[in-house]
Amino acid sequence: MGDGDIRAEWSTGFARTMAEEIRSGLRSGALTWGEADQLLARLRMVVDQALDLAPQFS
Repeated sequence: MGDGDIRAEWSTGFARTMAEEIRSGLRSGALTWGEADQLLARLRMVVDQALDLAPQFS
């Protein structure tokens, strides 16, 4: 399995985990829709910054 496959599997698993955790927070009332949107926007920014710093595989 190549580096690209490993990264794709990891990122898919991460996205699924985050989606489930946010859905759980919404169902339980721990998060509002507005808070969930803000959390996703902040998380997206952090992930984008991390990817900019990550070494690129060819």
